[in-house]
Amino acid sequence: MHQLRWTLAFATVMGCAVSVVWLAIAQTEQSPETRPENPKQATTKQAIVQGFEDVIRAQKSKAETKLNQKVVRENVAEEIVISESTKEAWLKVISSFNLNLPSRPEGWKFANYTWLRWRGTLASRAGVIRHFRLMRMVATAYCPRGCCGSSSGRTATGRKAEYGVVAVDPRVIPLGTTLYVDRYGFAIAADTGRKIKGNRIDLCYPTHREASRFGRRTVKVLVLR
Repeated sequence: MHQLRWTLAFATVMGCAVSVVWLAIAQTEQSPETRPENPKQATTKQAIVQGFEDVIRAQKSKAETKLNQKVVRENVAEEIVISESTKEAWLKVISSFNLNLPSRPEGWKFANYTWLRWRGTLASRAGVIRHFRLMRMVATAYCPRGCCGSSSGRTATGRKAEYGVVAVDPRVIPLGTTLYVDRYGFAIAADTGRKIKGNRIDLCYPTHREASRFGRRTVKVLVLR
């Protein structure tokens, strides 16, 4: 009887010891993913996730900003930008010669350029505008598509053929001269033509349809020298 008691006690102690050992092994081998996070670890992990979201948000913001800047640049490139002071000055000059304003916005394209070249010779002390020549010329029109103009889209001076670039006879109007053509707008004499001889001028329009519609007519041309 006494021996049976010792056997039961020994078995109980050994069972408790084995349980303690297995519990220790289980805690040691527990995966970090299944371990409960302490407050500091949870805060650090949340901060890392939040930081990643901030990076993604910043990248999207930069992409949108670049896209908006590109759209703005494209819009500015399409618009005719001219300062109010320059436009007001040109309105007075155009009115003083009884000329009509440009019929389309592109007619103001070279207004700033022309003003910079011509502003120093606008008026004398008596207030009379000088260094100009008002001419009546026979005008035709062409387009830069190759059907009625240069096949390469370039002029005799190498400048791109576009609205505001006109062909003249260099013996009458030197190449590089700035002009104002009634209703057409500001222009630069930068091209020549086989049929453009004498008191002739050929105006560039962006499309063949517009050039054909213009036809042939007499226009007033203010030559700014």
